[in-house]
Amino acid sequence: RVSVVEHAEVRSRVREAGMSWTRAIVALLVCANISCASALMGTPRSAVLRTRVRGMSRASALMGGKAEELNTEGFSVAAQGDVPLVVDVYATWCGPCQLMAPQLELVANAYEERVRVVKIDSDKEQELSAYLKIMGLPTLLFIKDKAVVGRIEGAMMQDEISSWIDHFFFDGPKP
Repeated sequence: RVSVVEHAEVRSRVREAGMSWTRAIVALLVCANISCASALMGTPRSAVLRTRVRGMSRASALMGGKAEELNTEGFSVAAQGDVPLVVDVYATWCGPCQLMAPQLELVANAYEERVRVVKIDSDKEQELSAYLKIMGLPTLLFIKDKAVVGRIEGAMMQDEISSWIDHFFFDGPKP
């Protein structure tokens, strides 16, 4: 159930962001809660729709270079490292993936050298996506000690991602 105040807040954010109602509904369905969807919808439309900035891919431009985009070979090397790895498997056409990109940037900044955040474009790396059994987008994989210790599908906010990182990598409570 959505209160009148929450409904008005969502309508206001949709108008401010210049978003279509379709996109707003997708955000609501992905999040399954109004406050999460409102925050996702607060992402500036120009940041989400930007396609190229100085030759970088859309994801790289949104991530500000903190989260590295990897191919299959790069992923294989990263997965063998000693630093815990958060892997975002996404697609450029996936709205929830693009909405989550700024949240991953915040996570990458918050954990800096304690956790490495990387991105894999499922369309470019189809064999790797199949090997990782990616069924939905976005999918976050949590890799520690060369093994996948967690997998979450669907868009999340920074605090949710951080809670899962703390749980999977630093023995925090289960969110």
